[in-house]
Amino acid sequence: MKILITGKPGIGKTTVIKKLTSYLKDKAVGFYTEEIRDKTGHRKGFVIKTLDGKEGILALKGLTSRYKVGNYGVNIEEFESIAIPVLEKALKENKIILIDEIGKMELFSSKFAQLIKQLFEDKSKTIIATIPIKNVHPVIRWIKSLPDAQIIEIDYTNRDYIPEKILESINER
Repeated sequence: MKILITGKPGIGKTTVIKKLTSYLKDKAVGFYTEEIRDKTGHRKGFVIKTLDGKEGILALKGLTSRYKVGNYGVNIEEFESIAIPVLEKALKENKIILIDEIGKMELFSSKFAQLIKQLFEDKSKTIIATIPIKNVHPVIRWIKSLPDAQIIEIDYTNRDYIPEKILESINER
């Protein structure tokens, strides 16, 4: 089962993943991203956090990097040091895989893209991942085209009950 959560930026995709994390506890492996905000509440970057407690900087405004998305410099080395071991672990374990997100910043990493493909090609894996609403990368287009991909678009009317619906789907398997 491959569940892809999409929707506009800020609509609640990460919140869905975090709720699933709290429900699934040790039955899941993966990571999520959170915004870093300054004292005035303006977003200044993103941090990646694994379900087993590791974290690092994914991107920051003003960070010098050859990888950029808007004003954000993407910290590929730190991202890979956090995300790659988690995804390698997910390949070996029989747990639900939570990934927030498979997006433009993350896909600057060819190692990440390769592991994503391996995980999604494995029919035995249950994956719940967030993806951008736009097809910003060939890997995202490929994932969306998979026959077992179920795409759920989050909006203000459904975001509060989507985690429970996803859990029901998982438990029915």
